[in-house]
Amino acid sequence: MRNILFAILTLFIISCGSNDAKKENKNNNSENAEFIWDFSEKKKFIYSYSQTVNGTNKMDKGRPADKSLMNGIGYLNVRVKENNLADLSLTDLEIEMIMFNEDGTPRDTMSNKTPATVIQDMKPNGSFTDPNSNVMFDLLFPLPASDLKVGESDKISMQIPFNANGSRLFSKGFNELTFKGYETIEDRKCAVLKGKIDISELEIPEELKGEYKSSTTGLATYYFDLKNHYYVGADIQILMEVMMDSETEDENDFGMFMEMTSDNVFKIRLEKIEE
Repeated sequence: MRNILFAILTLFIISCGSNDAKKENKNNNSENAEFIWDFSEKKKFIYSYSQTVNGTNKMDKGRPADKSLMNGIGYLNVRVKENNLADLSLTDLEIEMIMFNEDGTPRDTMSNKTPATVIQDMKPNGSFTDPNSNVMFDLLFPLPASDLKVGESDKISMQIPFNANGSRLFSKGFNELTFKGYETIEDRKCAVLKGKIDISELEIPEELKGEYKSSTTGLATYYFDLKNHYYVGADIQILMEVMMDSETEDENDFGMFMEMTSDNVFKIRLEKIEE
């Protein structure tokens, strides 16, 4: 159960990277909005964090999939440090997991409080010193790589590793952010970014036998305070689908079958700023 809810999001995306060329060639047109954090002073942004996960897990073709429901509530924190860097952390995460019978009735219920998860050294442009950390942040709190006008879009390139019977493959895609306008959230005027997530392009080498799928798709709405340069909140829905079928009729061939889905819904809101 350790960090099981957050692991649902990061399943198959540990050790993957995203677009590191953030704001390297920034457009200085004053009509454009600059999406960048203000890390000029030490402070801590504390966000409420909730995640609901409807999942299925099937390890045998001849049996129905196991179904589960998980709910988690905790805090997502951005702690600004020296040198214009910040640490991202998930703390006080309390989770509940319900497993269901084939007829849909609850079978088992488990609950737990997980240890903190920390990702260090985030830059004001949303990238990390370790590029392998970026993909998580580009799903929860993404920032456009360039300044945008209302109506303009920017694609953040992303990739998710997939272990296909010992072969390390990558599904590739993007989180496309469109600057839709402004909305008042938590008494703050925010720029609204609509996110379209599609990381489902998986190239299968001809040497691999069987069928494989690794797809992460979804929609999101992000709220960013352009005046004070920090995130106010996000609403995200992500569907993750993974399938591997390398079984054959030859008993001497090593193969396996696995099929999983994970429908994730996130809500993140700024609670307070500690100076």
